[in-house]
Amino acid sequence: MKVLKIIGIIVTVLVVLVLVAGIIAPKKFDISRSMVINTSAETVFTNVSHFAAFNQWNPWSKLDSAIVVKEEGTDGAVGAKHSWKGNSKVGEGSMTITKIEPSKSVEWALDFIKPFEGHNQAYLNMEATDGGQKITWGMKGSMPFPMNAMMLFMNMDKEGGKDYEEGLANLKVMCEAAPEFAITEVDWVEKNCLAIREVVGFADMSKFFGQHYAKMFEAIAKVGAKPTTPLAVFYKYDEKAMNADVAAAIPFVGKKVLAKGYSNLNLPASKAYLINYFGDYQKMKLAYDAMDAKLKTLGKENPDLVIEEYVTDPMNVKDTAKWNTKIYFFVK
Repeated sequence: MKVLKIIGIIVTVLVVLVLVAGIIAPKKFDISRSMVINTSAETVFTNVSHFAAFNQWNPWSKLDSAIVVKEEGTDGAVGAKHSWKGNSKVGEGSMTITKIEPSKSVEWALDFIKPFEGHNQAYLNMEATDGGQKITWGMKGSMPFPMNAMMLFMNMDKEGGKDYEEGLANLKVMCEAAPEFAITEVDWVEKNCLAIREVVGFADMSKFFGQHYAKMFEAIAKVGAKPTTPLAVFYKYDEKAMNADVAAAIPFVGKKVLAKGYSNLNLPASKAYLINYFGDYQKMKLAYDAMDAKLKTLGKENPDLVIEEYVTDPMNVKDTAKWNTKIYFFVK
């Protein structure tokens, strides 16, 4: 009985100590780190506002090679959700974009399920500085009484800060190694084209263009007109359905051109934003992401029309780094 009494006294003292510590200890916390990244605001913003890029630079993904990740919603937009489930080191939870200010800040609702439940706010702020962007990445929230007593015995800022430092270092390497895309406003010159428009699956794009470009070049030359640089005219790009409403088009000058199975397409003069892209067609997403970030700073979510102009003939130039594609984005 005496032993039980002593144990009871010890337990009571410990409970009292925890309660007192909970009263004294702070309930709110804010862990953050900052770093300067020497690149454009568009490049940084693309990589911090899209979960596809976040999966590459965050410090936790490498802790579990078998981690299961699920993405929901439109990546890079408010409401997009990133969920993960992994080993004891990464746990289980989700991040949901709650606020975006293009090239300024992104906020996420950060919900942990395992190894403990928690509901916090993650944030990333951008500020222009000499030579690049100052990035501040962090998380803030609160711990309920009396669990907040732990904050007296552990340095959350020191422990958590290591992860944020590592993540920012990864982001810096990723952004500074990414190609820079100069975005300019240009005057699109009116073009008359021979074209064919279809809804084409992503997997069939190369076949579609290859098949029809050759036939259209032949038809234009046959009547004595002069074909110019081939175009891909994108009216709608549907990532969910994995297809696009697109026209393969060959502009021409000179005589009128008529050909069975094809129609005449007029692309009127207009203002457009241009990215002069060099590289493999399969890697053009980087250019599109940069333009997406630029359009968001202008208050535009999506372009009304996109035209790719294939300046380089890949049949004659084997080095993909030299392939030049002019990408025009038309917005009202």
